[in-house]
Amino acid sequence: MKMNATNKTDLLSKEFKVACAIFSFNRKDEKIWYMKLCDSLEKDGIAKSTVLNALKTLFDYGIVKAEYGETEKGRPGRLLFVAGESTQTIGKIWEEYWQPTHPV
Repeated sequence: MKMNATNKTDLLSKEFKVACAIFSFNRKDEKIWYMKLCDSLEKDGIAKSTVLNALKTLFDYGIVKAEYGETEKGRPGRLLFVAGESTQTIGKIWEEYWQPTHPV
């Protein structure tokens, strides 16, 4: 059975979808925070509460980290990043599953 690109994203867990979304912003050196992340994942049908629960899990496993910094509008915010050790793994998942359905 041949799998098309639209089905590949469905194979990812909610946590990996959130991590891939964060990675895609980090990859472009764009700042990402919780509400911007929720807005970007809204079109994929991922609710804010799901994003929050996924972030908790990703923080617990050390896949995602946060630092306080300035958002694009100059306001203080908690900026999200894929943690150093996880960048390569999330990058491979992003290339294989996320990028084909979410072109940059």
